[in-house]
Amino acid sequence: MESTINTQERVRRRELAEQARGVITRTLSIDDADDCSLMSGYNGFYLQIVFSELHPLMVFYLARSLNRPIRGNDSRAINDLNLKAVLGSHAINAEMGCYSFRSAHWLDSELTMERFLEMLERGSEEASRAYSQLTQLEGNK
Repeated sequence: MESTINTQERVRRRELAEQARGVITRTLSIDDADDCSLMSGYNGFYLQIVFSELHPLMVFYLARSLNRPIRGNDSRAINDLNLKAVLGSHAINAEMGCYSFRSAHWLDSELTMERFLEMLERGSEEASRAYSQLTQLEGNK
C-alpha cells in the first residue's frame, strides 16, 4: 500500500498529522511526548495519543489501574463491552492490572479544537462507563 501513495499525498498526510498534533498540544497539558505520541492525563485516565502519518490516523489510548487483581468475570465483562462498543475497543492488561480503551480516528481533514475535544470526550465517556462497570464487579467473584 505504501508504494502506491504518491509523494504529494504523503506530504498531505504528514501535514494533517502535524496539524492535529499542534491542536492537541495547544489544547491539553502534555506531560510527555516523543516522535509519534503525546501523553497526558484526562478525566482520571492516563491518555496516550499516537499518530500514524501514513494512514493518517490518530489513536487514543485511555488507561486506568483497577487497583485489584484481575478475575475471570472481568474477561466476560470486557467481551460484553466489546460486543456493544461502537467507538473503540476495551481491554484488560492482567500484568499491569489496568483497564484500557482504544479508539482510532481518521485524519481526512484538518482537526479543530472543538472536534478534537468532542472525540476525546466521547471516548472518555465510554471508557468511564466501562471502568465503572468493571469496578462494580469487585464484589463478585
